[in-house]
Amino acid sequence: MTESNSGKLGARRCRVALLPDCHVGRNPDSGVPSAPTRRLYGCARQLLETYLQKLASSVDAIFLLGDTLDPADHENLNWLKAQVQSCSVPVHILIGNHETFGSVNASVFHRELGLPDGGHYVTRVNGVPFVMLATPTQASLVSESSGSAWLQSKLTDLAEEDTFCCAHYSLLLHPCVQGWRNDGMQILDSSKFLLNLLEEYPRMRAWIAGHKNVPSKVEHNGILHLLSPQLIQAPCGYRILEIHEHGISSRTYNIDESHLALLSREAYGSEYLERHGRMEDRNFDWLYPELSSSCSQD
Repeated sequence: MTESNSGKLGARRCRVALLPDCHVGRNPDSGVPSAPTRRLYGCARQLLETYLQKLASSVDAIFLLGDTLDPADHENLNWLKAQVQSCSVPVHILIGNHETFGSVNASVFHRELGLPDGGHYVTRVNGVPFVMLATPTQASLVSESSGSAWLQSKLTDLAEEDTFCCAHYSLLLHPCVQGWRNDGMQILDSSKFLLNLLEEYPRMRAWIAGHKNVPSKVEHNGILHLLSPQLIQAPCGYRILEIHEHGISSRTYNIDESHLALLSREAYGSEYLERHGRMEDRNFDWLYPELSSSCSQD
């Protein structure tokens, strides 16, 4: 949607920050790299701590969309718990595939962070429901699984409300990972089943994913699918989502530590432009489809 729609979004209901794929834990003591590198692993802890504190003053909640820890061992998990507990706004966490690589299994990860054992839960931000889905592997949420049954039950419960799903994995291939860039590790195995399920609920609004961190948006059968940047890899940034009465507003920001961001950008060379994402995917206002259609006829 164009900026002409900004006045049609209606009152703001909530404002949330998306921080996917922070990758805290690998080479934690290496600090600022001495040469360009695609991922700033040694700065991951510093950057996540900084932006949890910074964003807490301007948002209603912060979402960590998987691969926050890499790996999920007891040291990293205890550090993350302390950061979440000291944050002045709620921090909502999902497990990702890299959190399965460490000494802490999924049950311990969820228990230590106060999450249900299966990792699925519904949280509300100023009344807006977000369905949080644990997808540590591509086999998560296959049809006839307990997880997919749980999802269907919650979508039914929330059928009369504008609803948003958050997960680590995507349901469709965004342009940034199509063609030769598709390594077969982009989307859930059950993506077709889940897409069909979501489309049964007209007020299902968005699937918000991590895992691949090029700022991207795709509208598929009336549902918005989003990818967002990560702090430690070019373009080194984050997304702020505002949920309004009649749609969504997105703004994407680069980290303030431009000297760190430059190290990752330089490592990508000419590929950086693609990782930056299209401006219309970074910053946009999106009216819910039924309202968009009515506006276009006015």
